Amino acid sequence: MLFFPMLMISLMMILISNSWFSMWMIMEINLLSFIMLLIFDKNLNNDLLMNYFLIQSFNSYLFLMSSFMLNYFNNMIMFFFILNFSLLTKMGMPPFYYWYLKMMKNLNWYNLIYMSTFQKIIPLYTFLMLMNFNLIEVMLLNFMILMFYSIFLSLIGLNQMNLKLLMSYSSIIQMSWIIIIMYMNEYYSMMYYLIYLLISLNMMLMFNMMNLNNLNDLMYMKMKNNLMYLYYMFMMFSLSGIPPMFGFLMKWLSLQLMTNFLNFYLLMMLLLSSLVSMFFYMRMMFNNFLNYNFSMKINLKFINYFEINFNFFLLNWIMLIMLLFYEII
Repeated sequence: MLFFPMLMISLMMILISNSWFSMWMIMEINLLSFIMLLIFDKNLNNDLLMNYFLIQSFNSYLFLMSSFMLNYFNNMIMFFFILNFSLLTKMGMPPFYYWYLKMMKNLNWYNLIYMSTFQKIIPLYTFLMLMNFNLIEVMLLNFMILMFYSIFLSLIGLNQMNLKLLMSYSSIIQMSWIIIIMYMNEYYSMMYYLIYLLISLNMMLMFNMMNLNNLNDLMYMKMKNNLMYLYYMFMMFSLSGIPPMFGFLMKWLSLQLMTNFLNFYLLMMLLLSSLVSMFFYMRMMFNNFLNYNFSMKINLKFINYFEINFNFFLLNWIMLIMLLFYEII
């Protein structure tokens, strides 16, 4: 665990970086620290670890090379495209995401949590710096790729049973929304990321605690702890964007923001991707709804309310206060 503080420090250092080279250095520190953590993962074989290192190193090289070229050729749009795709690949985002799925499937839950959430912070911040150049061509290309793959991956996820793969697809879909929103308002994207971080963190920690790896294993969680299963359903409703959960509130505010920036057709594509992803999340509860046993319903008369886990409800109130704060601003 010696390298975990270095990971946290690298996440804070990126906030004070002011050049492409310093960002590259922080990326490399973060990469080496995370690889040292992965070495202790018993589920991960050496081939996958080497693949991860090579992919990240190659894209770091592309990032460094293209950033140097931009100092000499400011009008070369090609180097902006290279910089853009190197960041997308490092995050495991479309169109180069196959290595990400293969990697996530073989991680333990703790490393999967870190890779699907915290490891996105440095590339996202670098993306924010890239957006300051106001490149319309890069922005439109990202919009089309991310919206198309959000729909495509939601459809593919309908056939998956592995919970780690399902959470990986969820990570890609939610990060696509965050990047699109980032082009319009960085505060909304920050709030969206924070909501996704806290919900997915709670959900994956719960999967790890219950030792769940397959979609059918959720029935075991329902049989063992009804309240935890109810807690899981609230998180799924929030991720899928169903009212009155705060996942819906964040998507509603984001779509309201997008009406001022996007044309009708792009907005319809985003709504379609949101609708398909909602079915993707609902499927994670669909089998359990069909197999519902009325004898296992929660008897509200015998619940000791002081023993209920109120973390998610408290989280919703915190998110509401923060969202209202940003609305006032």
